[in-house]
Amino acid sequence: MVCFMVKMIKIDRLKLKHCTLVCFLIVGLFGFKTACYGQMGFGLRVGGNISRASGNAFGANRMGYQLGGDLIFGLNSKMDIQVEPSYNLTRIRVNDNTASLSGGLSKGTRSLKYLNTPVYLKVNFTRKFSILGGLDLNMLLNDDAYKLNDGTPAFNSRTRIGYALGIDLGALYFRYRQFKKNNKIVDNWDAHIDQYQLGFKVRLF
Repeated sequence: MVCFMVKMIKIDRLKLKHCTLVCFLIVGLFGFKTACYGQMGFGLRVGGNISRASGNAFGANRMGYQLGGDLIFGLNSKMDIQVEPSYNLTRIRVNDNTASLSGGLSKGTRSLKYLNTPVYLKVNFTRKFSILGGLDLNMLLNDDAYKLNDGTPAFNSRTRIGYALGIDLGALYFRYRQFKKNNKIVDNWDAHIDQYQLGFKVRLF
């Protein structure tokens, strides 16, 4: 029981660091918006994604999904800061190139569950057409699900910072995300994941 509690505290600390960082970011934006345009909005989103990891350990594209919300902080009539905290299921294909190595991983599809929080600068060309770009903070939630052949975790749990680009077109949204150093597979430690998202969104206020 004690060992279980110690393990849970360790995991919770990692998640707490990420959540604390996100909370400071959002609180900072709340304070910042009072000195700017002053408009704020909230919305929901859901959609699917296609992901592929680079490096010789990985193979074909795989499909996943994401769901989350939008926090919109208006800067002026044409520009916003938009934060999109989301639960993201990223599926990637591992081939058999490293299956026989101590620091390798066996062949198969891996389902990685992320908490990701992109922060965008959003430029509104019309009421229904916007482009977005910014940083993407992400943390792996199921870091203990997959092990290398030597027994160590195959994927990194620490918060990673990548970048993301996007388009909003009415109720539709498209996003491209990339982040590196997501795994610990031999010769692939700096490999990046490319992800393309397509889904629906609704603004509640």
